[in-house]
Amino acid sequence: MQVAVNGIISGLTIAVLALAFTAVYLPTRVFHIALAGIYAAVPFIAWAGLKQGWPWYLAAVTATLTGVTLSISCEVFNHQPLERKRALPGVHLVSSLGINMILVQAAALLWGNEPKILRTGLDTVLKTGDVVLSPTQLPAAAVALLLLAGFYVWLRFSNLGLQFRGLADNPVEMALRGHNVRRLRLLAFGISGLLASAASLTTAFDLGFNPYTGLPALLLAVVAMIIGGRQSFVGPVVGGLLLGLLRSEVVWFLSARWQEGVTFLLLGIFLLLRPEGLFGPKVRLEAQA
Repeated sequence: MQVAVNGIISGLTIAVLALAFTAVYLPTRVFHIALAGIYAAVPFIAWAGLKQGWPWYLAAVTATLTGVTLSISCEVFNHQPLERKRALPGVHLVSSLGINMILVQAAALLWGNEPKILRTGLDTVLKTGDVVLSPTQLPAAAVALLLLAGFYVWLRFSNLGLQFRGLADNPVEMALRGHNVRRLRLLAFGISGLLASAASLTTAFDLGFNPYTGLPALLLAVVAMIIGGRQSFVGPVVGGLLLGLLRSEVVWFLSARWQEGVTFLLLGIFLLLRPEGLFGPKVRLEAQA
């Protein structure tokens, strides 16, 4: 039971970051690798605020708004100009990777390379039956559930959510019907920054952070997206939960050293046997070609 609970809580964090990546990828087909740099930089903003004596909620809000602003800036100053020039997807990928490297190196220069943690004081535990949790795990799970529920309610029941789904399905038709595609793309990057910032802060509060935590976390999110299905907003969340449970079981029965190997072994199996993912639509062979 303890292993399952730990896996679900870890999986929820992976799911939020996977949804953050998918929120940009589906509507724009951009690999938002710069999200890793935003993920790494956001906790430093909160940490700097706390060092200045800010209350925790002000530091968290400021850091989150910074993450949203950085993500939107990636679209305004990088991907929009490249889109107007009809750049290839590889160009978007490389430029986004470059932004990630700039953000990581900036964080390292400003705040150093040593690991840091947002919480202070002694660690305590909460025990319920046979399950033992740290006081940081419950808020992390609550924040993740709130964000996921809020996103899907917005996506399903709001007019803007309907337009967002339309952009993910067919951006060309959305433009031909007169919808403001540019505004929807900005919205996608803003949502991505919000989700990634929240996932980063909850992880930093529990496990700590350093300038290089972003890319490994984003790779897990991409694996979760591929496992769940790249053409669905539900798939990445399911993939994240499955990945969290699997990695928790690996630590329990084998060793933490096997986590990455088993994770990418699972990715290889899915790419070989079910490349569309769990929730991906099956298409005809000639359509794939």
